Formats: sequence, structure tokens, C-alpha cells
Amino acid sequence: MKLYLTLGLLVGALLFSSCSNQEKKQGQRTDEVVMLSPFILTDSLRNALILQGNKVVNQAQVSLQRALKKAIKSGGMEHAIQFCNSRAIVLTDSVSNAQKVQVRRLAKKYRNPLNETDSAESKIFKDYILAWLKGKTLAPKIIPNEKGQPVYYKPIGIQPICLNCHGKPGKDIPGGVADVIAGLYPEDKAVDFKKYELRGMWAVTFPDYVLADTE
Repeated sequence: MKLYLTLGLLVGALLFSSCSNQEKKQGQRTDEVVMLSPFILTDSLRNALILQGNKVVNQAQVSLQRALKKAIKSGGMEHAIQFCNSRAIVLTDSVSNAQKVQVRRLAKKYRNPLNETDSAESKIFKDYILAWLKGKTLAPKIIPNEKGQPVYYKPIGIQPICLNCHGKPGKDIPGGVADVIAGLYPEDKAVDFKKYELRGMWAVTFPDYVLADTE
């Protein structure tokens, strides 16, 4: 009788422990997007991906801004340009690895050829430009790529400080800075921007999702 009672207590304890662990797993990290594969891009999933994309972009922006300010303080704008050339993509890659996504900065008028938009991305950016010219609110978008993976897009605007290296050469961009840019980026197109114009856009790809064929 004691043996049966002991076994009963052990089984009960194991079941309770299993249920508790399952509830803990189901309840933890509710602030993150639950990954589905394949997925249907419902409104709720789209909104969740936009929230996650906002989080990733904010993290990337903060990392870049902190590092850039440090570079300017230590060696001026010329040193900051050199920093961007050697370290900017490294920083965005570190955010990509930490968040298990692919973070890119894209532009039609690019400085680094690696950031050039392809034909599909150029169309998305053109839509942002047209909306901006009409004075519309520019909101992030989720658009699947050719692999069926959802991609978060958010436009990048020119802030006053950006004119120091993206404005008009000889006017906004000092001569020494312009020379450094020309040396590092012989194919540079990212100049002659005006304040608050759109320079490009962020793109965050979620590789753990695959678009379901709903046809």
C-alpha cells in the first residue's frame, strides 16, 4: 500500500512539474514575435513584425549614432567618414546576428555600392518618395521578398547633421570631408540632399518565416 502511495505521489509530482514547465514556456517572452513557417501574413502578424522591425532599427540606429559621435569627438568629420567606411556594416551585422534577422540600409543614391537597391526595392522606395512629396505619413511596411520572407521597410530622412556628409559639396560638406569621401567612395552618389529629404530606407529581413502559398 505504501509502495502504491509512493508511486502515486511521484507520478503526480512529475505531471505537475511537466505542466508547470509547459505553462512557463508558453508564458515566457510574450513580447517577441512567434515564428511561424510557413506563414500567412495576417494583420496581427504584420503588426507584430512591424513592432519587431521598429525594435531592431532603433537598436541599429542607437549603435551607429553612439559610435559615430565617438568617432567625430576623437578625430572630427574626416575620421567619422573613415569609421563609416570600415565599421558601419560591421555594427549593423552585429545587430543582425543578435536579433537573428538581416539588417540593411538601402539607397538609390548610394554611397557604398553594397547598399544599392534592386529593382523591387527601388519601386518600394519610389512609393515612399511619392508619398513624401504628397505630404503623407510615411509608415513602416512589411513586404515579402522573392523567397517569400517578410521584409520590414522604413524610410530614412536627412536630418540637419546629415548634411555634413550628404549635403552639397563645397557648401554643406567641408572640402576636407569631401576629399575623404571621394577617396573612399569613388562611385559616391549620396550627396546634394536637402534637409528632411528621403535618403534611403532600412530593410529588416525575417529569415525564419516563409510565405505560405494561399492559392
